[in-house]
Amino acid sequence: MLFTKAAMTADTGTLSMRLEEELRNHKAKYIIQGLIFVIAGVLAASMPAATALNVELLVGAILLLTGILQMALTIRSRMHWWSALSAFLSIGIGVLMLWKPFPVLLAFVTLLALFMTLEGIFELFLAFQFRPLRNWNWMLFSAVITLVLAAILWIGFPAFDILYLGWVIAANLLLYGLSLLMLVWRVGA
Repeated sequence: MLFTKAAMTADTGTLSMRLEEELRNHKAKYIIQGLIFVIAGVLAASMPAATALNVELLVGAILLLTGILQMALTIRSRMHWWSALSAFLSIGIGVLMLWKPFPVLLAFVTLLALFMTLEGIFELFLAFQFRPLRNWNWMLFSAVITLVLAAILWIGFPAFDILYLGWVIAANLLLYGLSLLMLVWRVGA
């Protein structure tokens, strides 16, 4: 047997000390980041429809701008035509998202469901990485809630899609911010 119980306990202890040192050395940064996420979550929850629409419009604008930049670089450098097709796709979807935001917003719910599923899985892995620390269960709680919210998006509630989209974004921001704050709650100065 390669790993003895004593060796695994020592590795866990070393990992725990390294993680606590990381949190202690950068406590203020984690607190600021956590507070920003909590504030963003509260704002998003107070205006769920506006949050959903603004996120969709922002993504549309980003796609449009990056598509235009990619097209300019493709033409200038005479890159492969696949790059031009990719640029056209970004420009087309960006224009569509900005021109017809409400119909696209309903399709955006599916994309958010995919994102929330992956985000929840990544948060779950992150939570288990922080397992040696006190309060790691807050990160686990955030991951589970994110996965539950993603499942509800996959099931779908058409009447509430736009509001629900804003609430999902708000819950994700709020819970992640709280999990960061709880990780550094009792870390020494």
